[in-house]
Amino acid sequence: MGLVETEAIVLRTYNFADADKIVICLSRKAGVIRAVARGSRRLKSRFGAGLEPFTLLSLSYYEKEGRELVTLRHLEIIISYFNLCSDADSISSLARMAELLIEFLPPHEPDERVFRMMCACLEAASRSPKSLAHLVRYFEVWLLRLSGFLPDMVACSICGSRLHDSKTVSTDAEGRLRCQQCSQGTGMRLTEEVLGHLRAIRRLSPEAYVLEGLRASAESCKDLDRFTSVYIRRALERELRAKAITFEE
Repeated sequence: MGLVETEAIVLRTYNFADADKIVICLSRKAGVIRAVARGSRRLKSRFGAGLEPFTLLSLSYYEKEGRELVTLRHLEIIISYFNLCSDADSISSLARMAELLIEFLPPHEPDERVFRMMCACLEAASRSPKSLAHLVRYFEVWLLRLSGFLPDMVACSICGSRLHDSKTVSTDAEGRLRCQQCSQGTGMRLTEEVLGHLRAIRRLSPEAYVLEGLRASAESCKDLDRFTSVYIRRALERELRAKAITFEE
């Protein structure tokens, strides 16, 4: 049995046995892990408030070869984001991000880029809670990209022309992007504004993108939401249980 020390973000917890919890975390060193926190449901638990969802921790755990479930030994809170769980929309958005990480990332496979992106999104959300809906879209686009499910955003899949030169872009049946001429009015249409936001997401930090998102029209936000939902459904072959925030007109 080996001892592992790492930073981690709590994604989800649920009760286990009489006094324990199972904690699902995104860790820096080991990716998504499932840990049993023994005695965590007792009043004088040594884990305290550290198991609240979306808390950034420094933790240590024991792992045994061949077993997916590890045993939580010790934790210290680095940053808590309790302020983000103040309303139903925020809780739903955070739950959606957690579900995406759990579904997209194989257990015990570290991904430093995903971990840093999640930390950056939480930090940006804590500074601007009203921008959480836009940060979820940012998060979804980057997770699709890092997982290999985001289509080529540079060239038309038919003629190879630069998509940047096309006023509108559409998807084909396989999810690839086509220029205005090749699409011939078929497929899901992406406006120039939506394409601009997809490019902005790829080049900006979460905090910098917030300003772009807040300036976006409600219609383009809905279109971007629809775009990411289609590719998430394509990747997972099902709908997510946690729903996204609906953008108002």
